[in-house]
Amino acid sequence: MPRATCRCGQLLIAPDEGSARVICPRCGARVRIRRKRPGSTDEGDGYIRFSCPCGRRLKVSAVDRPAFGKCPDCGRVVPVPERSTPLPPSHPESPTEELCDADLALLDRWASGHLARADASEEAAETEAIPTPTRTRSEVGLRVCPGCGRPVHLGASTCRECGTPVPRR
Repeated sequence: MPRATCRCGQLLIAPDEGSARVICPRCGARVRIRRKRPGSTDEGDGYIRFSCPCGRRLKVSAVDRPAFGKCPDCGRVVPVPERSTPLPPSHPESPTEELCDADLALLDRWASGHLARADASEEAAETEAIPTPTRTRSEVGLRVCPGCGRPVHLGASTCRECGTPVPRR
């Protein structure tokens, strides 16, 4: 199934058949997912493809390769990378389809520790009573309604919530 990432960061998966446009469930943007034909590559198409920090995919002509490209979304000037070929699988920043066993084990250990800490903090929060202030503090410029206790605008003479007249100081 063809995959793409929306500008908001949401991973989108398109069905094998049907439209090449997918609507992002997070931000509602329409994203075109390019389908590759079997046996075709992007290397010989004459473009250098790279990403802007805002998430927009940019491409420039490989023939007259400029030093910088300007993003149409955010207006940043982004340096054009030297090569557009995919990184080797051994490179730490190369995209992968699946995690290796060592990475999965590390991720499982982190997740179990993280979940244990989250459960412990939730239990501690439930057992602790929230301390109530013994004395209310008078803050500068804050007026409180004597009827309902909600804040009242400095220029108001009555509370909007309950209609109680509020004396001015």
